Amino acid sequence: MNLQSIIITNCLGFAMMLVLLISSYIVRRQRRDKDKVHTALILLTASGCFTEMYTYLVDGRHFAGARLLSYIGNTWLFFANISVAFLWCIYTDLRLYQKPERIKEGFLKLSVPALVFFALLLLNLPLHFVFSIDADNVYHREAVGYAFYLPTLGYLFYSLVLRERFVRRHGRLEFFPIWMFLTPIFIGATVQAVIYGISVGWCATALGLIGMYMSEQNELSYVDPLTRLFNRSYLDHKLLEYRQNGKRAGGLMIDIDSFKAINDRFGHTVGDRALSDTAGILSRAVPPDALCIRFAGDEFVVLRKDSSLEMMNEIKEAVLIELDRFNSENERPFALSLSIGAASSDLTADSNDTFLNAMDKRMYEMKRLSHGTEVR
Repeated sequence: MNLQSIIITNCLGFAMMLVLLISSYIVRRQRRDKDKVHTALILLTASGCFTEMYTYLVDGRHFAGARLLSYIGNTWLFFANISVAFLWCIYTDLRLYQKPERIKEGFLKLSVPALVFFALLLLNLPLHFVFSIDADNVYHREAVGYAFYLPTLGYLFYSLVLRERFVRRHGRLEFFPIWMFLTPIFIGATVQAVIYGISVGWCATALGLIGMYMSEQNELSYVDPLTRLFNRSYLDHKLLEYRQNGKRAGGLMIDIDSFKAINDRFGHTVGDRALSDTAGILSRAVPPDALCIRFAGDEFVVLRKDSSLEMMNEIKEAVLIELDRFNSENERPFALSLSIGAASSDLTADSNDTFLNAMDKRMYEMKRLSHGTEVR
């Protein structure tokens, strides 16, 4: 056991969590459910780094209370391991679906494995079948202790199941690279499970949380906070990517008819609701491999690579069908009306402006045909 390397590794992990806690202060002030869970993950990981370090420091030492400290510390480490994996599942669900009610509905079922193993930890204090501390105050992992990796790995695996279900239903995720968190943890947990005396698990968890936080900052840069759709910056990024890869792209330019009248008559809060409703209509109507973007104000763009004009017109019809369904099923003080223009472009030959102007021109053609004038 290299005590010096264990101290350095866990101090590094603790320092990373301290920096992350400070840098995420503004985000945490929003007090969203996912931010609360993220904060809990940071605190648990920081406590794991500190506790693992001190359990190695007191191991085999003889002073008043050393054995009690060892039992408390090692019990907490088993508890924190499972708790981090459990909270990661909740965080994953909240990041994917952004619906706290989903967590409330499935919380009890999800928590059963954790509760069972927490009960075993309490029973271990008198029975010593998970781990034991001998008369010399030396820690020993018992056979049942290895079983505690099962709920931890099970929860981490279940987070992958949640992601795959979401992708099959809603398409590719742009800003939730789940392997950035899981890969260092799987490596660290495997090494630590096989070789006692190696302490890299908590530092690996800290590294994974740092990676996920960096990913979330990218999301904040590219996602419109009101509609939760991608923003203009992300549209420019994807058009550049398609051009560099020699891709053809299809697009829809979408404008809310009489949006100014909605704002003037009902107020900007209702106007914001109209924007969010439109975002929901687009998200439900377009195929999973298409991107929905808030272009500017009350204008939206749907972008899809390798799509012909015919394909984009099919998506346009799907949007109009979903619009009719929305207006018939929802009681709003207004009826949403959309003007939509479709275009397809070889991005290696056409500029971004040429592509966007083609969509814009056809959108205003639809607006004139529908309303006889350019309704704003």
